[in-house]
Amino acid sequence: MSTKKLKVMIVEDEMIVAKDLQRILKKLNYETTDPFASGKKALEQLEFLRPDFVLLDINLKGEMDGIQLAEHIMHDYGIPFVFITAFSDKQTLNRAKMAEPYGYIIKPFSEDDIRTTVELALYKYSRDIEQRSKSNTFADALDNIEQGIIITDAMRKIIFINRTAEFLAGVPRSEVVGHDIESVLKLSDEITKNNFLKLFDPDEKNSGQNKDMEMTLARSKVIVNTFPVNTSPLHSSGMAIVLTSAGANNGAPSSATEKNLISFLENIYSSNGFFVKKDAKFVRVNFKDILYIEAMDNYVILKITGGEQYVLHSSMKDIESRVPQLTFARVHRSYIVQVEKVQSIEENILVIEGHRIPVGKSYKDALMERLNLF
Repeated sequence: MSTKKLKVMIVEDEMIVAKDLQRILKKLNYETTDPFASGKKALEQLEFLRPDFVLLDINLKGEMDGIQLAEHIMHDYGIPFVFITAFSDKQTLNRAKMAEPYGYIIKPFSEDDIRTTVELALYKYSRDIEQRSKSNTFADALDNIEQGIIITDAMRKIIFINRTAEFLAGVPRSEVVGHDIESVLKLSDEITKNNFLKLFDPDEKNSGQNKDMEMTLARSKVIVNTFPVNTSPLHSSGMAIVLTSAGANNGAPSSATEKNLISFLENIYSSNGFFVKKDAKFVRVNFKDILYIEAMDNYVILKITGGEQYVLHSSMKDIESRVPQLTFARVHRSYIVQVEKVQSIEENILVIEGHRIPVGKSYKDALMERLNLF
């Protein structure tokens, strides 16, 4: 059985370079489109040609340069791409980085450069797709069960709410994710509000430990079970709340619910640090001290408060699975930041202790939900 060749679109306004790329790609057993010299014309044909991959020059002439085209390619079509570039000024390269390419091919290039860059880019893209799928598995499972699930962080802000909880509380998730837990109580009576908030009061003797507590949310009677989460003996990282319609399963969460919830919590929360190798010893890095994490080829760089940094031979996929999703957020294919360290936001840039971190379009909406914007 023959395997379908991957189709590559070439967007390059130097015809000699474009034809050379086409020759090399065909030799490497890729299908290619006829090269496009115009970003606008390439964009017009994307819907019809539906390539699997795009090679495009950063400095295209005309009304749409390569970076503008790249933004459409990724945001509107989700097609991976690699930039072709000769020398570019710093401002252009910063723009290019924000477009989230899967690699760069530097002119002049060789056949080995093309083969290695394209194969690595396609591998990274497949791993990104796999990671997104895995990260959504437990969330999808919790979104389709009979019990309502609400998960908060240590500041009582909602970081997850499933469909059943939306229905029971009578509020859409778009209005409550990123907001205080009180936002799900606006249709409830005062007694329910007071009892519910006691679950989060550290001075309450049974704070976070209430089981089978009956309340009324948005005209629906529910049984509340809570699962406090701690990343250290003295620090609460948040709360998982299970809401069951009164009379269903005697108020107890099903075993499937608990299994999915535990798996989901393990994916969200983590310990308060890990050890990294530096010279001939292992050094403990506390999560609270990490400003951001940057991908660099086959390495990741941990940027630490005070100017310290650690270089690890690891992937962003592995690092993302190890840091607590409660406090860290992927904001770009090459960057993970600690949300509470963000000092300011400038359009598609985060500023953390003077460092300017690009925000990728595919990550921006989720990030905005995490930040407390007025």
